[in-house]
Amino acid sequence: MLTLNFICTLPNGIHARPASEIEQRTQPFSASITLINLSKKTQADAKSVLGMIGADITNGDSCQFLIEGGDQQAAFEVLQAFMRGEFADCDESLAYSLDTHSQPLPVFIEHAGAEYVRGNGVSKGIGRGVPVHINCVDLHELSRHEPAADLVHQHQQLCDAWVLTKNMLAESDSGAAQVLAAQLKLLSDPAFKSCLLSHTSARNALQAIALTVQTLSESLLKSSSQYLRERVIDIRDLCQSIAANVLGRPLEIQLTLTEDSIVICSGVLTPGQFLQLRNPHLQGIVMGDGGETSHTVILARSFGVPLLCGVTQSEALVRSASMMILDSRHGVLVANPNAAMESWYRLETEKQQAITVRSASLCGQQVTTVDGTSVSVLANIALAVEAQEVFSKGADGVGLFRTEMLFCERSLPPDEEEQYQAYSEVLRAAKGKKITIRTLDIGGDKPCDFLDLPKEDNPFLGYRAVRMYPQFHEIFTTQARALLRSSAVGPLNIMVPMVATLQEIQWLHSQFQHVAHTLQQEDISVGEWHLGIMVEVPSTLYLLEKAAKYLDFVSIGSNDLTQYFLACDRSNPQVRHLYDYRNPTFLALMRDITQRAQAAGLAISLCGEMAADKQMLPLLIGMGLTQLSMAVGAITLCKEALTSLDIAQCQQLLETAIASESGEQVLELVEQFMRAQSQKTVLAAELVLLDKSVSSKEEAIKLLTDNLEVQQRVVSGALAERAIWDREAVFSTALGFSVAIPHCKSAHVLHSSISLLRLNAPLNWGEDVDVKLVIMLTVSEQEQDNHMKIFSRLARKLMHSEFREPLHTLSNAAAITELLAIELAL
Repeated sequence: MLTLNFICTLPNGIHARPASEIEQRTQPFSASITLINLSKKTQADAKSVLGMIGADITNGDSCQFLIEGGDQQAAFEVLQAFMRGEFADCDESLAYSLDTHSQPLPVFIEHAGAEYVRGNGVSKGIGRGVPVHINCVDLHELSRHEPAADLVHQHQQLCDAWVLTKNMLAESDSGAAQVLAAQLKLLSDPAFKSCLLSHTSARNALQAIALTVQTLSESLLKSSSQYLRERVIDIRDLCQSIAANVLGRPLEIQLTLTEDSIVICSGVLTPGQFLQLRNPHLQGIVMGDGGETSHTVILARSFGVPLLCGVTQSEALVRSASMMILDSRHGVLVANPNAAMESWYRLETEKQQAITVRSASLCGQQVTTVDGTSVSVLANIALAVEAQEVFSKGADGVGLFRTEMLFCERSLPPDEEEQYQAYSEVLRAAKGKKITIRTLDIGGDKPCDFLDLPKEDNPFLGYRAVRMYPQFHEIFTTQARALLRSSAVGPLNIMVPMVATLQEIQWLHSQFQHVAHTLQQEDISVGEWHLGIMVEVPSTLYLLEKAAKYLDFVSIGSNDLTQYFLACDRSNPQVRHLYDYRNPTFLALMRDITQRAQAAGLAISLCGEMAADKQMLPLLIGMGLTQLSMAVGAITLCKEALTSLDIAQCQQLLETAIASESGEQVLELVEQFMRAQSQKTVLAAELVLLDKSVSSKEEAIKLLTDNLEVQQRVVSGALAERAIWDREAVFSTALGFSVAIPHCKSAHVLHSSISLLRLNAPLNWGEDVDVKLVIMLTVSEQEQDNHMKIFSRLARKLMHSEFREPLHTLSNAAAITELLAIELAL
């Protein structure tokens, strides 16, 4: 018997992902391997994912592997190597949202006097609709209404339903592949099926399923880890699916939303329920339980559905409501909104629409820099179903389609037809736009079960990507055939990762030419295709001229290129500080690669994290990179930023940055450059709002601060609004002469601004003072010396009717802006 002790350092403990990693290492051995949680006195079979999850191993727990059997020494060595080299990196800290339960509400909502409850907004957004209540399914109650069945019949029903559920998960095309793959892993665990069939005293199959939920959930619910507790939702969802397949019908009435709705569940809405409800009328979800890591939350975020969880003690309020507003950004659910809340919702919706409109003009077009240079902003995707969405959100094409998701989490590689359909789906969605598909990039740190690759001491420098293709030639050829066949659907760029030598490039060129020729001999159509490589290995810098005979394009993968150039593993905390794509020497490498590629006649693009970093855009443009591929969420912001850049200025900035001494100096240079590029004048016509109908002081201030957000002059309208109200709490800003001057000095102000709101009818500003003109002064902290200076100058001017009258009578915003500029000497 051998033992291996360790401390769990994973931030989320041993949940499904790390448990799966352990299970993969232990399954090949005949020895029994037990994982013991010494801190909590629990243990589990290390070949069972569910068993290990149930052992409640959280961060800091002392643990031990107990290994006994004929091949125990080999098992010990594999586990020891895994625990030393890979265990700490097989999970990562989750990006938890700020708890919105106790965060201050926008002042407007506080003052509205509406009925509301608070919750934690875990999928951000705002929705409005009628409340629709969903009850949790009680499997024990359902089982009482089903006839008794003998054990043999029960087992047959359960086995058939288990297989059917497994097949349904594997074949689902709901767009929720990541979540469904995780559920499939749990369902496939031998412990799940064993538990399902272990309840010999159950009256019928449904009761056996209910007892399975109870048994598998018991240890998880006791866990101190929120992450592990939330896995109960997946257990419940899987068991409900099995129960539905036993019955041959849904467990509950299949609800189809026919009007805009806020779905309310006192417990947790399961992933299956979410997918069944999802349609354009699903405007928001409210749950009593659940949190950041539940798969329902992950789905809500993926599909852009606002979700508020942790809403308790709200039964009476929500049951009596006929209409609701859910704002998960501020963690509030409003029941039966009054006139003030309806006004807030209208203004908030108008603000969001204005921001969308501001960027919408860039969605369907390729942006140009100030000097007229076109820049393509492309998307990175990992699944074919993502293509339609990225094009709708403004992508000019796909600069990187990672094909690994087609190959991993399965026992056999995908066949040619499955791959052909996936690649063709993306090309059809593109309608001629640029599509770049990367060939299989696995091995080393990205294992696939069916390859049975040996463990490596240094996987990043090891047997991966193109280096594996000759050995796994059938897999490579199958992918090459599928790719070339799909080129008949639309023009295709084929990109190969991890290339380091000219011999690899020559081999790839001959292989693809041979496959293309073979397809043509088989009378299979091949369309327009281009061959390229990822520039991830520094040696490719010196290959570009020679490679141009065999390639059409190259794409810089800045993530790996940074690691290899600076010889640092960014996942290693001891050397992570060295990983810095702002390093002046790395910028010089990027510049040289770009210039050499262009000189050789090769098209060049960038598809690493660096492409989505707004602060790096001036440097990338300065290098001559005009094809940038990034996550879809960054596309609009980067398009906006690119329109303000001038190539000549960016080139000067790049040379200054390369001559600097550190990444920190580079960042300072870029920030100075960006501030100069984005300077806004204190006065502008878009800050003047004329002849508006406003019903309250709250509405007036929100209208003005929201406009500052739309014009990108403040971090957020709500923060600027609160800063204004904090000043109002000190003293009233109504000056007389029917004028109010609300003002603030705040770090949330990006650009000092003077806004003006002219009202159609007098508005009570407090203390029985009516105003028809609101002039708002918002000053950034950097310019705080000017705050009271401008305020005093404005107050003195307003005492004179010859200054006030034109503000009431001039018919357009530009004329008022010009008047203020002259009179205030701004």
